[in-house]
Amino acid sequence: QIVADTARDQFLDTAEGQQAYMEKLAKECAESSLISLLEDALKQPGDIVECGVFRGASLRRITKTVGDIAPEREVLGLDSFEGFPDAGITNFDLTKNRSKDRLVGKFTNAGDVPDRLNRFAQTFGLNLSLHKGYFENTLPDVIDRKFCFIHIDCDTYAGHKEVLEALYSRLVPNGIIVYDDYNAKAWPGATKAVDKFFAGTGIEIKRSNVRKQSAWYSVKPA
Repeated sequence: QIVADTARDQFLDTAEGQQAYMEKLAKECAESSLISLLEDALKQPGDIVECGVFRGASLRRITKTVGDIAPEREVLGLDSFEGFPDAGITNFDLTKNRSKDRLVGKFTNAGDVPDRLNRFAQTFGLNLSLHKGYFENTLPDVIDRKFCFIHIDCDTYAGHKEVLEALYSRLVPNGIIVYDDYNAKAWPGATKAVDKFFAGTGIEIKRSNVRKQSAWYSVKPA
């Protein structure tokens, strides 16, 4: 992935490369139901946050879209860029074929990502702010914001719980949350955390299929 990202980022060196870079991103956005939901969410006031960035694929699409539609809004990205915290993996996250030992080392190869994302944003004049660290340290930095869109892509039960408890109250009415790992067999804790948080509220977790790549989401009642 580092090699692939290095090759892609070389497009940023020239004007022609920058145009090709953004054309590719535009095609990716056109296939993404997540981006369709973001476009709807941007009709409401508030900033945009992604919790769980890893290599930044979805954050690039989100940031481009916000830049096209509402460039005055800020996009925030929260991630440790070094994998899960020691207590971040619980029994909720384990499956028959995936032990805790196998999960501990995942997503650790992302130390180069903040510099790459910052260069991307600076090249195209996009309003992106990265917050590096575990959620327990970065969520307090953003809870004074109002959000119209939250993308949760942090895999684990504990991560989803932390984000929902900290940020759901900061989501504006008719704001949208997208859950990248909901109903994913590899990450059963994600579904458990979301279902538990919304149990008894009447809020539905829906699936959008308006574009090629589907997305699970919920809308905050008005």
